[in-house]
Amino acid sequence: MNIEIKKQLAVLELGDLVSVIENQEKDVSLVNLNYNDRLEHLLTELITERQNRLIARLTKNAELKYPNANLETLDCEARGINKDTIVNLASMGFVSAATNLIITGATGAGKTYLSCVLGVEACKQTLRTCYIRMPDMLGHFQNHKDNLREQVRYRKRLGNYKVLIIDEWLNYKINERESKFIYELIEQRCGNSPTIFVGQYDVEDWHERLGGGTQADSIMDRIIHNSYTIPTTDNNLRKLYDSKKAKAVIDSLR
Repeated sequence: MNIEIKKQLAVLELGDLVSVIENQEKDVSLVNLNYNDRLEHLLTELITERQNRLIARLTKNAELKYPNANLETLDCEARGINKDTIVNLASMGFVSAATNLIITGATGAGKTYLSCVLGVEACKQTLRTCYIRMPDMLGHFQNHKDNLREQVRYRKRLGNYKVLIIDEWLNYKINERESKFIYELIEQRCGNSPTIFVGQYDVEDWHERLGGGTQADSIMDRIIHNSYTIPTTDNNLRKLYDSKKAKAVIDSLR
């Protein structure tokens, strides 16, 4: 490809087409293709490349704790969950139904990794996704507690994600102002987009940790009426995997 063609493609904002064409020129299997077949092959590659870049950007912006979480290698047995159920959820049907997911279990049970698996799959389907720890979310709220405009902006930004993952959900009790912020966020998302709640406490314990009263009732009603719970095992996978790694290192030194 000559320099002039590259310049023209840049003017047309088709700079990414350059690398696709250059790759085709190196592929001897394409030499004998007719014009239409070669054009179809070129456009297919271009669409795939753009799709992959979009997925990579969405995954990066999601700020997942485990951005490389993999559905294929997910150890469902160790987590005490059904693989078919997770595969079904990974198809993102719960997103179109705006069904919330509640992932519960003891510390170290692999809840966060599981949520990131679903987050990665959401990004693969080009769904805007966000992972955030509840302490970080409320920390941002507290840092701007006297700035109503920033609070609303932040809440709307979180509310607009197609899939929102809140990790460490209610690990700490929240105060009345924080509960109000949570209510407004859940109200915005209710019936529109699902939220994945990841935490150690069962739903039965939420009311008290949300501060009790009618506001806690309202929050729970908006979450639970259309939700699916994924209870995980009490096994501490972090200790299990760390002990296996340690054993492998020790064995390698013998």
